[in-house]
Amino acid sequence: MSFLHIDDVHKHFGETHVLKGIDIEIDKGDFLVLVGPSGCGKSTLLNMIAGLDTISEGELRLDGRRINELHPSRRDIAMVFQSYALYPSMSVAGNIGFGLEMRKVPKAERRAAIQRVAELLQIENLLSRKPGQLSGGQRQRVAMGRALVRDPQLFLFDEPLSNLDAKLRVDMRTEIKQLHQRLGTTIVYVTHDQIEAMTLATRIAVMRGGELQQLGTPQAVYDDPNNLFVAGFMGSPSMNLVPARIADRDGKLVALVEAGETTLALPIVRDREALEGWCNRQVMLGLRPEAITDPTSANRDGGEIFEADLEVELVEPTGADLYVVTRLGGISVNARMRPGSPPQPGEDTRFAFDVSRMVAFDPESEARIRTAVDADAPVQAASA
Repeated sequence: MSFLHIDDVHKHFGETHVLKGIDIEIDKGDFLVLVGPSGCGKSTLLNMIAGLDTISEGELRLDGRRINELHPSRRDIAMVFQSYALYPSMSVAGNIGFGLEMRKVPKAERRAAIQRVAELLQIENLLSRKPGQLSGGQRQRVAMGRALVRDPQLFLFDEPLSNLDAKLRVDMRTEIKQLHQRLGTTIVYVTHDQIEAMTLATRIAVMRGGELQQLGTPQAVYDDPNNLFVAGFMGSPSMNLVPARIADRDGKLVALVEAGETTLALPIVRDREALEGWCNRQVMLGLRPEAITDPTSANRDGGEIFEADLEVELVEPTGADLYVVTRLGGISVNARMRPGSPPQPGEDTRFAFDVSRMVAFDPESEARIRTAVDADAPVQAASA
């Protein structure tokens, strides 16, 4: 039995259908990240789990018990808000222990719990300070401490790092991940930052327009996207999406892609059986930037490599990596290459494509092409 089951949950605000049949199951100790663009419904779903918003249809179960009608105080759930929501007149110790005080936990037990959490978060020296005397990262630790001290069944995080600067956000992300690994707690975490999602999650739920687009491990969502939205949303830079036509060349299935005055015939390796029904039809090909590289860096042991000379459009050095932009199918395409002596814009250079990582999508339904279909039949949308 799953530890948290979000079972066909809907949310209506008047005539507006905000959440449309969300179905998610996670096990105890999982770190679930709800990710998607602003307005996709992820914070609404988090508030419904917390009991801060009502459910229009469906059921929420935590450790086997239905919690739809339970008051937030009886759900054994702790929430860390984006705004930290600290009491400015209280000390750090007072903020951390406030919930315990409200539950009439004895003073000595409260003091021990506050000290334990402060040591865990390395804020022992801040216990006498007020929130106004703290940095953003310190305030975030205090907000986390207030949740941790209760030792709840489930932790909820609502974009907790969005108010921090870039470096502090990376540092705090690492601390949250280490904290989860040490404590083995169950966490549901909301963010619009897909790098944050990939870094923290054991499971990712990608949402769009109130619908679940895909649920899976970070690697599965990254390497095996359900549809064009997931492919384009997850990853930085995002997956290259290029128009192509499936064809049979001398008994071999290939994807024909325009490259300037020439046409590349990229061998179909993945989902070959499904794509056999797409001969002479248009698809959208997806290739991650790291699957297009220089010949020396190509993964010749684990992948199938296709090489071609293409004109360089732009070069973007980032230090550890070098992104080289070329053009395929009339679309700018990112390739990830070794840093060093970069090719120059306007000149031809050799690109190596790992076609074993190439995926294809139906340009009309935007669904991933995974199963064999009749050549004249429409492809159904991929299931979440």
